[in-house]
Amino acid sequence: MTKTPWHELPREVRDAVQRELGDVAGIEAISEGLNSDITLTAETRSGRLFIKGARLDDNLKARQLRREVSINPYVTHLSPKIRLQIERAGWLIVGFDHIEGRRADYSPLSPDIPLVLDLLGRLSETPCPDIPLRPVDRSAYARPEDLHRFSGEALAHADLNPDNVRITADRRAYLVDWARYVRSAPWSDAAAFAMCLMTCGHTPRDAEHILSTLPVWKALEPGDLDAVAYYQSAMRSTWKPRLDPWTNASVAAARRWFDYRMGLEQA
Repeated sequence: MTKTPWHELPREVRDAVQRELGDVAGIEAISEGLNSDITLTAETRSGRLFIKGARLDDNLKARQLRREVSINPYVTHLSPKIRLQIERAGWLIVGFDHIEGRRADYSPLSPDIPLVLDLLGRLSETPCPDIPLRPVDRSAYARPEDLHRFSGEALAHADLNPDNVRITADRRAYLVDWARYVRSAPWSDAAAFAMCLMTCGHTPRDAEHILSTLPVWKALEPGDLDAVAYYQSAMRSTWKPRLDPWTNASVAAARRWFDYRMGLEQA
């Protein structure tokens, strides 16, 4: 996806960023952030920032970035804190503390997995904030008799793919990109992480075993995981093959999970 270079932003926007940050030693464009029109890092007097921007005439991207701004004060114990917010000349610009970390590794035996479990444990203890928070909607693919299983009053990040979890050199996991957060069942993100583990090569049985150490996993009622596996398989079966390996692997993993829950696969 083509992003707008820093020098092509309106002068009014660039000047506003400079005023807010003071002396900027350097700007470096980066490719991360598929849902942003601009992503870059800025070296400032007070530290390094990760900056995302969206054109206000792109309703979806701007809406997603506003959602990140809304939730940020409630999740700074899990995620980078916002230090900059500017709306000028048809652009929304948001700057976060920069996390010097790499993409999480979800493969079997990865030492990152306990760090992500700790992150999920801290997320499960985070109160659901008193802000507009849409409930999770599974009506398109879940069986009607299962819809009640997905509802709840817990805060869910709802997008735990490895790009959204950053591992730092001091072995801490941070959760980024909060554009899709919802109000959901307390085990929602744990089940989503199980789906990610299977996408990265874990068997359904091993993925469920890994998640069983989390207290929220004990909140699962009989039939909940069957409902989740059915939903994941039904939803992903509608996806067309794509060039990115993650998407195709997740379709196959969802099918394996459903077969396992139905007793059609032993692993």
